[in-house]
Amino acid sequence: MANTITIGVPGKANARASILVAIATIEVMALCMPPKWWLIAGVALVAIASAFAVVISVIRGHADFLILGWVLVFPLGYYYFAYPEVHPVITLDRLFIGILMGTACFAFSHSTTQIPGTLKKLGVWWGGFLFFAAITIPSTRVPLNSLRTLLDGFIFPTFLAWFVFRYVDVRAHLSKLHLFTCIMALYTCAIGAAEIILQRDLLSMPDSAVFLAGDYSAGGSNEILLRPNGPFSTTNSYALVGLTTFFFLPFLKRAVGTHWPLWRRSLHRLATAAALLTAIMPIFRSVFVSLGIVLVADAFYSEGMRRKIRVAALLLFLFVGLTIRAALPAVFEERSDPANFFGRVAEQRQILAMFMDHPLNGVGLNNFYYEASVKGKYRAFFGDIESVDYPHNNLGAVLAETGLTGFIPYVASQVLLVIAFWKVYRSGLPDSQLIWKCFLYTFLGYWINGMSLTSGYYSDLNLWYLLVIAILMKYAVSSISYTRPVREVL
Repeated sequence: MANTITIGVPGKANARASILVAIATIEVMALCMPPKWWLIAGVALVAIASAFAVVISVIRGHADFLILGWVLVFPLGYYYFAYPEVHPVITLDRLFIGILMGTACFAFSHSTTQIPGTLKKLGVWWGGFLFFAAITIPSTRVPLNSLRTLLDGFIFPTFLAWFVFRYVDVRAHLSKLHLFTCIMALYTCAIGAAEIILQRDLLSMPDSAVFLAGDYSAGGSNEILLRPNGPFSTTNSYALVGLTTFFFLPFLKRAVGTHWPLWRRSLHRLATAAALLTAIMPIFRSVFVSLGIVLVADAFYSEGMRRKIRVAALLLFLFVGLTIRAALPAVFEERSDPANFFGRVAEQRQILAMFMDHPLNGVGLNNFYYEASVKGKYRAFFGDIESVDYPHNNLGAVLAETGLTGFIPYVASQVLLVIAFWKVYRSGLPDSQLIWKCFLYTFLGYWINGMSLTSGYYSDLNLWYLLVIAILMKYAVSSISYTRPVREVL
């Protein structure tokens, strides 16, 4: 019987040896390398994989998951993703909008949602406002700052809303959108709560400011409460992003319409409570007023036990206010000081005086403070209370800075937005009241506060607010298209 001789293949042996050497090398590195290096390597791998996924999404013309990812992390981007730190040029929001613009270039071959007639009219009026705001920029003291306000505060949020309405299948992602919004609401609230407990700004940025409530005058009491801004640079954005989220989450839950497991229902309740806390922790009077008005409106749209619950919530709301007054009298006194109101009245006189001197094109976008404070030309008083040299009013800011040429299309676009959603409400669709109520409460929250906070100029808030509005309208249009041509309604 012949002996069988087996001859090894050198290539296979070398491959096995290489694998063993690689495994041994990794084990040695795992034992010897500092943990920080592994963290850096892990972050680098995630960044490379994310960049690759983004490129693929752009080429395919799909940005659904990019938008979902932005919803999850956008509050953190203002602190962790801004370069340079002072007057950043590269920010998460700008990078996100730039990617969406690139995606739009590859998405024209995809099916799109046609823009109804009412929204086309809205777009024309809004475009008119943007045009007349833009032509005032060369006359401002710092044109670059005014241009940044126009792009970040108005054009980029508008583009995001347009992209979502045209290209994103909102219904297919409602459950994921709800989940990511819940997570975002929870960590945003947690950061603000930690700031109150520790009494310091945890994510301080060069353009952020710390505001206190209470008796912080010399020789005053120790009753001081920090008003948190969370991961945002302003308390205004922090509160109004929370308020918008508070109105948006119930819509998402009902729109999904499925029986969720216990953990998902619990997550929803916690996130809704967190969003409400985010809205009220900075202690803005206008936020409390808007919540009270929304409670009254919601009681009007409710029946039976639901209406009684809303009335009880309103009474509880008043009780909480009285409790705060008893527990923190200095904080309550400072936040309810009539001098604040009188200062705002004096501010309206200053706005009017500035408008009367520049009725056509205004003093220039984002140029109010320079005209009012630096030049010192428009001092105004109500009694002995002087104006604060900031408009603190969306309509007043637009009127004074862009004149009638910007003010008229700005107001017309807002009116047409309300008309569009009112038509949805009158359409008789099963979800028409759900859509209308979420829009109405979000709109009221934005505008009631916008009459004292100039919220319309904040880019972070406008991105979130217009994203919510676009999702609501896209959901409505997709509902209408199932039963009749959209043009019959809008």
